[in-house]
Amino acid sequence: MRDDVLRITNSRNEPIIEGRIAIINGASSGIGRVIAESLLENGVCISATYNKNPGIIDQLKEKYGKPKIISFQIDFLSDNYEELIQKIINETKNQWGKIDILINISGIWLVKPFLYETRDEIEQVWRINYWAPYSFIKKTVPHMMEIGGQIVNIASTAGVKGSGHQVTYCASKAALINLTESLAEEFAARNIRINVISPGPTNTYALNKYLDETAKTLLVKRTPLNRLCEPLDVANAVLHILTNDYLTGVNVLLHGGRL
Repeated sequence: MRDDVLRITNSRNEPIIEGRIAIINGASSGIGRVIAESLLENGVCISATYNKNPGIIDQLKEKYGKPKIISFQIDFLSDNYEELIQKIINETKNQWGKIDILINISGIWLVKPFLYETRDEIEQVWRINYWAPYSFIKKTVPHMMEIGGQIVNIASTAGVKGSGHQVTYCASKAALINLTESLAEEFAARNIRINVISPGPTNTYALNKYLDETAKTLLVKRTPLNRLCEPLDVANAVLHILTNDYLTGVNVLLHGGRL
């Protein structure tokens, strides 16, 4: 077991969410991998999606055992991505008989002056950041209607407070937050709880791709907790949401006091 992974147990020291089945959309990302590990450590079986990095999923299978994980490659920019989403859902249900949890993590960051954003870039951001989670939710909810379930979307503080040079990214995350809040109200009576987590700048490969050490140091200085958000912070928030039966329609802001 990872020493840094949170384990939430009952009075018999059994993980509260043990035996549940989860689809993790974007399990090979920096945040996705840690969320996947956290769920596996807490006794959850997962269907893990990836785009270009199957190696991460292979490592999880080696560590936790192939019976606990099935994996799927999906490209949300392909014409048949909705058919692939349906295939993932069907095979998950066939493998384990139910779907208890859906976590949408996959996303793409666009940092560019507004006047220079191209139509192709804009459509790519919306396809990955909004339409992919939307499609996963729409195709998963019918399988949760009888027994209930939980959906957790990963957005961003950029969806709460927009900023220049990432206009379309901010707009797509704001849409995901609003989608979460609206669906939470609509499906609460079906015992389907839907929440969203909005991290601030998170210490991942994607952040390092855009920011050098000087810029990261400046970000840390502007954060009251004096550090960046870590993938484990997001994973721990996911576990807290999954183990609280009264949370729905909530946007958990992981900003370290910065907002």
